[in-house]
Amino acid sequence: MDILTPLEPFDFSKMLERPLSRPSKVTVIDAETSSFTRAMRLNARVIPITITGKGTVERPLLQLVYPQVHDHERTEIHQKIKHIFSTHVNVVDFYALVTPDVAWRPLLKPLYGLRPIQDADLFESMVKIIIGQQLNVQFAATLVERLVDLGEERVTWGGRFLPVFPSPEQVASWSYDQLRERSFSQRKAEYVIDFARSVVDGKVDLESFRQMPDEQVYEQLIPLRGIGRWTVECFLLFGIGRQDIIPAADIGVQNALQKLTGMEYRPREEEVRHITAKWAPFRSFVTYYLWQSLIQEKQNA
Repeated sequence: MDILTPLEPFDFSKMLERPLSRPSKVTVIDAETSSFTRAMRLNARVIPITITGKGTVERPLLQLVYPQVHDHERTEIHQKIKHIFSTHVNVVDFYALVTPDVAWRPLLKPLYGLRPIQDADLFESMVKIIIGQQLNVQFAATLVERLVDLGEERVTWGGRFLPVFPSPEQVASWSYDQLRERSFSQRKAEYVIDFARSVVDGKVDLESFRQMPDEQVYEQLIPLRGIGRWTVECFLLFGIGRQDIIPAADIGVQNALQKLTGMEYRPREEEVRHITAKWAPFRSFVTYYLWQSLIQEKQNA
């Protein structure tokens, strides 16, 4: 068992609300114990891990439990967990920037200590984003589950079987019809499988994106079929973990921003970019808090 100490404030229970609102076979969340369990790929191995929130919002701790591993694997696990849960990000600076804006105050109090949860793997992140394009959340989640089922990879952990998100090699080996048979559209099937083949062929080096500036990532990815600006923005936010991303064409962001600002109409993409410019360099937090505000609204309805 290992212990990580995130920067405070850090509300792990609050962070689990978003993944709880969109259940996944790959991730098992127990709200009562404030735990998050999934299998993660470490190079050639798949390691199951359970992360449990301990301590308090102001003195947070994360407890990590996983099988015996080598020292270098332990280091990689720690790096992944820190990335996934944004443990190293100083959210206080974001609060200091937006608190003077009266419109933010009712939103910040119930979401205090919230941080974005990133995806565990860049390939998984992009595939889920491609699947989610122009689909409602529930149907997108269903397609992701069917893709995971097609992979047929499982690990045993804590008396249960944990499904594993398919690797690029697995997805690249499939035919379009295999996804079509699972309710994927022809184009969606092509986009997912072709992207996997680009990764396997070396045309797309996912890890290299971590070191690239945002604009270079756009230049590399947008020419690929099925990938537009919104897709790359979500990839930068949920995959790489950049801190100043606003997917301005996102309907959820637009709806939440309308409610936050009291606008009489839903702002268009360019208006969203204009309105949120004053919240740089923390627009990823703005995005996440806006999305979370919609979840809060449903919970309070």
